[in-house]
Amino acid sequence: MAFDFKKIFLAVGVSLTVIVICSVLYMFTVRWEQESNDDLVPGRFLDPSLKFVTILFRHGNRAPTFKCNTDTRKNSFPEGIMELTKKGKQNMYKKGQIFRRLYNGFLSELYLDKEILVKTTNTRRTFMSAAMVLAGMYPPKDYQKWSNSETVWQPIPIYSDSPDHGTLFDEWGKCPAFDSIVSKLHHQFNNHADFANITALMSYLSEKCGQPISYTNIIRLYDLLLCEMAEGLPPREWIKPYHVERIKSIVFNKDTSAMFFENLSFQKIVIGPLLHEIGLIMESSSNNHNRTRKMHLYSGHDISIKTAMSFLGNIIKLPDFGGSLHFHLYHDEINDEHTIKMFFYDRWDNEEGKEILIPICGDPCKFKEFKNLLENNFSKEWAEECGKLES
Repeated sequence: MAFDFKKIFLAVGVSLTVIVICSVLYMFTVRWEQESNDDLVPGRFLDPSLKFVTILFRHGNRAPTFKCNTDTRKNSFPEGIMELTKKGKQNMYKKGQIFRRLYNGFLSELYLDKEILVKTTNTRRTFMSAAMVLAGMYPPKDYQKWSNSETVWQPIPIYSDSPDHGTLFDEWGKCPAFDSIVSKLHHQFNNHADFANITALMSYLSEKCGQPISYTNIIRLYDLLLCEMAEGLPPREWIKPYHVERIKSIVFNKDTSAMFFENLSFQKIVIGPLLHEIGLIMESSSNNHNRTRKMHLYSGHDISIKTAMSFLGNIIKLPDFGGSLHFHLYHDEINDEHTIKMFFYDRWDNEEGKEILIPICGDPCKFKEFKNLLENNFSKEWAEECGKLES
């Protein structure tokens, strides 16, 4: 039997070439994975003087609470009333990636229970938003990869004991003092100096919507319009830009801001327990940096963020879906002093944000002053505050 050495050498050469190419590809793939997973850029807030961070963020896009009887858009929000939408899930996942870019290095790339605690109000949209944020922050790596096919998500605990009371508008009867403030606003609306023009607008909206539009419903109609715009839906034929601005001026104006967000009684009820908790945690962190977590996340609501900002001396518009308020605790080793800085991001895709001064605390805001401010205003039991009715 004669051997064709040329064919044998050719076959061996091809085989060796294939092996070399596969080896190179494998090494490149492994190296690319390592670089893409491990060589993240240090975060913007990687600072040795930063000791603790608390973030209160609004949930992602949700479905509205209201729909018009004349509505032909039957499947715009298939998730159901007040539920997180597909876009809301996508946006909050990206919000988590933004948090990773901001705090990478301050937080480990691996999820560590000793570093971060996550709380939420007891609603499905805030639970789900928290889960999506964590998926964006902590894609499974190394020993935390629990499946060969799963590269995005890993289970991380979320606790439902957030002291944020931004849900009270949907919990009528839970807090008498809160209900009393809302009732006063309704009375104020019915005695508005421009009530004749408001009535004309209400009649128009009632006709187009196919149902009576009261003060309560005009708030819900405005919410419907905002939810539709956030989802990228085209405007309704009968709603013009000036209608939206007119409705906005009725729902949110100086009177409503003074009665709600700038009202200390309202602040004590809605945001008092959360700010009080934040102060206690920061105090614990300031006393022992190495034995407390580095970050607390609170999945909450626009009402809560705006109310907290108002208490701290800043009047803002209601934050968009995914907006967030960040409290940073810094330690000056030279003077052995802790200070507070606050940063605000008005929507889910805002990665720049801006530092917000705390006028009632000073610049810089010393933690001792911040702590006294919270203790002097939010030291009483929440149930006691809810029992106080304004005259």
